[in-house]
Amino acid sequence: MIETIGYITKEEYLASLELEIIPNTMVIETRKPFPGYHGKDLPGESSSLPEFIFFVTKQKYTTEHIARVTQNIRKYFKDDIDVARAEITIYNTKYPCIRVKNCEDFSKIAELQECYKGEGIKFAKKKKLDSVGLIKIQKHFTIEEITEGIYQDTEEEKTHYLQVPVYLTWAQFKSITYKIKNNMDDSNFDAAQGLFYRRGSIVDVVRIYAADIDTNKLEDIRSRYLKEISRNILNA
Repeated sequence: MIETIGYITKEEYLASLELEIIPNTMVIETRKPFPGYHGKDLPGESSSLPEFIFFVTKQKYTTEHIARVTQNIRKYFKDDIDVARAEITIYNTKYPCIRVKNCEDFSKIAELQECYKGEGIKFAKKKKLDSVGLIKIQKHFTIEEITEGIYQDTEEEKTHYLQVPVYLTWAQFKSITYKIKNNMDDSNFDAAQGLFYRRGSIVDVVRIYAADIDTNKLEDIRSRYLKEISRNILNA
């Protein structure tokens, strides 16, 4: 079992949340999370509440600052929520955010905003968004290596990570993923870019989200990424 931290970078459709928020603040929700996967029980599909919400902040706060503020808030905000530092990029504009996952209902959004406001967090002013955006989330990983270069997320059963040998720009990652999925009979999985830290090194990974995916399929997907990286990046 490995516990570490790192990042996930993904592209999703985003829109402004208009109701049940502190007036004149900027809150973003994901629409259709995990766009590459089409299956049952997707996060947020059975609820009117989006699975992932982003409080856009006026300035960029450090991971430590957000963690300490959240720790204080947990003393009086009793709902079990998952909070992380994030950044959203839309048309070259970067929005620092606090990502909130597993909020119970809309009424809790404004309440949680008030908690952060009371702890000194300043929110960006309202701005209407309706666009695809690039999301980078700092994540705590609890993973297990199930075979060489393939990791299972022990907290999210539909999530695996495939180790790759080099860092890819988002454009490279998107191009390679598009090519791989277009040449597979069964391409029903969502892919995102990620990394996690190990002692003295960084492990670059592809995050795969899909239900009931077996090791053979994961090995096949990883093999395709390794071939495309070797052909287009390492030997370019």
